[in-house]
Amino acid sequence: MKKIIIVILIFTIGLTIYTILNTQNYTLIEKTITIENIPLEYDGLKIIQFSDLLLGSSTNINDLKKITEMINQTNPDIIIFTGDLIKANYSLTEAEISIIKEELAKLDCTLYKYAVIGDNDNKNLDLYKEIINESNFILLNNESTYIFYKSITPIKLIGIDNINKLNEVLNTDDNLSTAYNILITHYPDYFETLKNEDIDLIFSGHSLLGQIRIPFIGGIIKKELATTYIDNSYEENDTKMYVSSGLGTDKNINFRFNNNPQINLYRLNVKN
Repeated sequence: MKKIIIVILIFTIGLTIYTILNTQNYTLIEKTITIENIPLEYDGLKIIQFSDLLLGSSTNINDLKKITEMINQTNPDIIIFTGDLIKANYSLTEAEISIIKEELAKLDCTLYKYAVIGDNDNKNLDLYKEIINESNFILLNNESTYIFYKSITPIKLIGIDNINKLNEVLNTDDNLSTAYNILITHYPDYFETLKNEDIDLIFSGHSLLGQIRIPFIGGIIKKELATTYIDNSYEENDTKMYVSSGLGTDKNINFRFNNNPQINLYRLNVKN
């Protein structure tokens, strides 16, 4: 009996250490996205996505500094933040706000940095907008823009916070022919609607891939607008979606299991 208790104790301590360390094991995940019939000039375009920092959960200012360094080492062309910068119930000091702006402003890329609004951001929206704007990010709040990369034919980039405004954003009459349509949103369950639109590629966050992932079962923590599409990737109707595991933790559960926090690097591979 004594041996069984010791084994259980060792297992419990080991599991506790593993889950704690797993929140700090920031991993760069690289993926190539093969695309056909768009200008060859877009071949090799590098997009960094990071999501769900949720500062004040398992992440803090020092973690943000590490994350900034990791992203800059990839020399990306575009940086995308898919929402939830600060945990909603966490109060920042003025000094912390200043450091966050400074670190996010250090993020460097060839073209532009973009962001959308997450559910935690909505709870302190003015502060979120202030930080994002002063860090040289372009906030796409139910609006679209165009990315020109060595080509006169642009990629259209759409940011959606409210799915009810999708048609309004998509139906903008600007007479520009686009090579590819990319949409960024915080909420992966919007895929149910988006897969039926003229959208080629979607980046989202929010689900944290279920935060606690059990082998053969998958993520077990689900939340509003992340109940159906919570895993890494999906493809339907020629629309692809990639969901980031995020960097912080949520639901007052400050650990992950079998689910490292991720920074995602995507490279476009054009085949004509």
